[in-house]
This record gives sequence, C-alpha cells and structure tokens, in this order.
Amino acid sequence: MAHIDSADLKGPDGITITLEPISALKTESPHSHVLATESGHYQIFDDTVGAEVIRTQHKSGSYTEIRPDGTEVHKIVGDGWHLVAKNNRVVVNGFCQVTINGDSNLTVRGNVCEYIEGNHDTLVNGDYNLIVKGKTNITSAKNMEVGVANPTGGKLKLLAGDSFVVNSDLVVNGAITGDSVHSTGSITAGTGIHAGLPGSLNPVAGITTLGGINAGVPPVTPTVPGVVTGTVMVAAPSIIGYALVFAPLLLDFKLGLPGMRLAHNIHAHHAKGVGTPIIKLPLP
Repeated sequence: MAHIDSADLKGPDGITITLEPISALKTESPHSHVLATESGHYQIFDDTVGAEVIRTQHKSGSYTEIRPDGTEVHKIVGDGWHLVAKNNRVVVNGFCQVTINGDSNLTVRGNVCEYIEGNHDTLVNGDYNLIVKGKTNITSAKNMEVGVANPTGGKLKLLAGDSFVVNSDLVVNGAITGDSVHSTGSITAGTGIHAGLPGSLNPVAGITTLGGINAGVPPVTPTVPGVVTGTVMVAAPSIIGYALVFAPLLLDFKLGLPGMRLAHNIHAHHAKGVGTPIIKLPLP
C-alpha cells in the first residue's frame, strides 16, 4: 500500500493529493534571530528547543525551510528550473511521490532502462496510445492476459501487416470470422465449423463450406464445391439404426455407388449340376 504522510490526502477519485506542509517555526524570543530587508525578504534562524528551524523566504512567498529533524521543504510560487550541466543522480531511500496537477512531458534523447523489483501498476482514466517505430518484444515468465474488461462490451483488434502466429493452442469461446482459415495441422471444433457468407446462420452443428471438403492428401486441383473427398473412406454414424450419407452422387476410387448398383443388378447364378452360369439381367 502506498505511503501517505501528514501532508497528503486522498481526492474524490482516489488519487493522492499532496498539500503544503505546515511550517515548523516557533519563533520564541530570545531564541529566534530574524534578518529582514526593505522589500520583504527575510531569513530566520530559530534556536527554540525542539523547533530548531532555518527558513529563507522571498517576498513573493517562495521559501526554503529546514526543520528540526532535517526535513527540507521547498516552495516555488512561480516557475521552477533545475539545470545540470553534467550527470545527475537522485537517491530516495524511502517512499517517493510526484503529483502533477497539469500536463507532463518527458523527453529522453537516449535510452531508458527501468528496473522494478516489485509490481508495476498503471491506471489510465482516459485513452492510452503507444506508438513504437521499431521492434516490440513483450515477454512474460508466467500467465499473460490481454482483454477488454468492459461489462457493456468492447472489441479487441489485432492488426498484422504480414501474418499472425500462435505457437500454442488457441481457445476461442466465441465465433471466429475471417476471409480464410489455413491450418498446417488439424482443426478441432466442439460443436462444428461454420464457414459461409458473413451473417449467415447454420442451426445444425457440423461443417458448412462454400467449397468442397478433403480428408487426407490435399488434391492437386481445387476441390469442386459440394464434393466430399476421402482418401480412405467416408463413414457416417448410425442414426436410429440407419447410417445416412446425403449426396446426389457419392463416388469412391472405383465405380462408386452407381457401379455397386450395376454389380448388384447384373449378377450370375450357377444352376445345380450345370457348369454354365445363368445370367440375370435387370428388368427394364
């Protein structure tokens, strides 16, 4: 939990607001020594026991005050400048808070390196824009979650100029809509795969496609729409005692079902004691 001292308080939006601390001056005579000028500048050396303070104040109200415990307070009623011609180091061995009640600009003409041993939390009440003109790498040693946590709904849009690669399993609880889906391995769906015109609905779980379906080795030529090609076989489960495959024409590697019907209708029987078979032809 963030530290809040006596000069801080929480605003209505939960943001910590830093207030000006109360002066530690006691100025008890004869322990207070004051040097004042005609324009209103003054300097105080207070030797009051328990309230030893040094305060230098400008007539505008800007001041520097050193308190009994060594605490130092700077107040600037105008603009503030801090210029360093060479290196600058800031070391804070305790809590540090920076409150900016207006805009903030940070320009770094070199590299930036941040090392954080604990957590890193960022809260943005408005929009957040991040533009990287070079390469971007984000790596997490544990779980990573990216999403839209808006209860009323929102979209997560990922743009890729060349390709979008996922090197592990991809689980989607909703629908996937795209111009095309390519898989170098397999596609597994719990209720079905639906590919068709945008906005079309298929109430029956299964595979809907405007082209053909190939199972096995991909064909050399494009698949004819409406054709199901199986390298080994196409099997249909039993539905109330019947195995159903619906198609105007069902073909295999030989003659297909039309050839099977022809073989069934044109067949031969051997008569008893006769070596020559009797051929039965189907009735016209």
